[in-house]
Amino acid sequence: MSPNQVIPVENGALSPIAERVLNVERLTHDYSHDGIVIAHNAELIVRSSALSAPARKALRQVADRVGSLASIRTPATKLVRSPRQAGRKLEPDYKPDPKGPLSRVEIWRLKEPDTRNSIDESRRLRELAGEETVRSPSGRELVLPTISPHHASILSPSGGGCPAAPPRPAAERDEPFVKRPIDKPIAKVTVLDSGYIWIDPPHQNLDDRVTVVHGQWLDTERRRWQLDEPDGLYTDQAGELDGISGHGTFIAGLISHIAPHTRLEVVGLRNQEVEIGALNPQEQLGLFETEVAIAHAMVRRCHADVIQCGFAFPTLDDYPSVPFAAAMEEIREKRGDQVAVVAPAGNEASRRRYWPAALPDVIGVASTNRRGNGRAWFSNWGNWCDCCTRGEYVYSTFVNWDGPIEGESPTDIEHFRGWARWDGTSFAAPKVSAAIAELVATSQGKTSPVEAWNQLRSGATKVTVRELTDGTLSGSPGVTLPYLQIG
Repeated sequence: MSPNQVIPVENGALSPIAERVLNVERLTHDYSHDGIVIAHNAELIVRSSALSAPARKALRQVADRVGSLASIRTPATKLVRSPRQAGRKLEPDYKPDPKGPLSRVEIWRLKEPDTRNSIDESRRLRELAGEETVRSPSGRELVLPTISPHHASILSPSGGGCPAAPPRPAAERDEPFVKRPIDKPIAKVTVLDSGYIWIDPPHQNLDDRVTVVHGQWLDTERRRWQLDEPDGLYTDQAGELDGISGHGTFIAGLISHIAPHTRLEVVGLRNQEVEIGALNPQEQLGLFETEVAIAHAMVRRCHADVIQCGFAFPTLDDYPSVPFAAAMEEIREKRGDQVAVVAPAGNEASRRRYWPAALPDVIGVASTNRRGNGRAWFSNWGNWCDCCTRGEYVYSTFVNWDGPIEGESPTDIEHFRGWARWDGTSFAAPKVSAAIAELVATSQGKTSPVEAWNQLRSGATKVTVRELTDGTLSGSPGVTLPYLQIG
């Protein structure tokens, strides 16, 4: 199908975020019955190591090389300034090997983006460029495209909303949800998500655990990385709180609740802006990120025990995400089994593979329903997932807000006082990240993060594990996943 076709009404209304994102001129999209592929209209991802001479010639006719993911200049990571971060220190950024896996992944920019788009050009050039079979760090084969569009990710482009439904206000519990930070032992979790929002009165015990840093996005026109804006209470023209605000804050609290022996670094990735006003720069929302920006953050901040990635997206023709495959190869070469990477399966109620969760070296987490006796109505599910846990009706830290919420009637006024319940695979995955981190910390360095994951999945820990089968997406006899009863 050609990109940007109209999505049939019978497939249900899109979420408010998806409606805005799909109308952004610099994006293109490809609709099918089981997902919407979104990509930067003018940008291509190229595996230079597999590019034949005829394919390179054809590529140069329509696009200009921006650089490799190992060579484009990157500014140092910066704290999101707040009095509550006084005295915080950052581990140095990891710098990619100039001859390593990321050096073989290039980004190219179309010369005539008004008349060409990355989806059509990727498919056309693949007839010359083909694909390449490689081995993942764990030894499994991956078939990677030589040329692909530069994919974008929003938290959920389906009719279910963002991430799967709007948050609901919840009351504060009598007992502290997050314990005071513990000196030793400790594990570090890096959270790649919307960012973190400080509130007043504060989530004091959580604030004391969290270091907040700017994400970065790639400006291909200027050939450099730019700083993301921090998360905040962003609203549309109707005054509705957007469906991403507070997403990272919710996840940070959830991890700290389950894993008291942790400290967190939250990387805010929500800078790619969508205009909501008449070309007024102040009337914009950061509603999506690209696969390159997310993979870049994962590598740059890989000095952690666990990386919790909050994004999931489908790719053109279901090929693996090239930037994430290279990022995982780089991380495994550098850090071995000393870091575990966890990602949600996605909220499209689909069996289609979503990335990075479907990569062999990423722990992909689906969601059960509230009772834990079946798949949550929104959750993706398939044998490409590694496990499942409850992501429905999850309780955690949130923001203060009085007003309407995206996805609900504008006349419905909600009152949030720092706490919420929320649905989504992006709230199942952090539970697995937390359980891994807690095992690493309490082993006092004797158990690596990857070993901790293997113990967790096999039932060798205090976490109860049983099998859960769902056939509603894949048909009889269904796909069975380990169900981890966490939190």
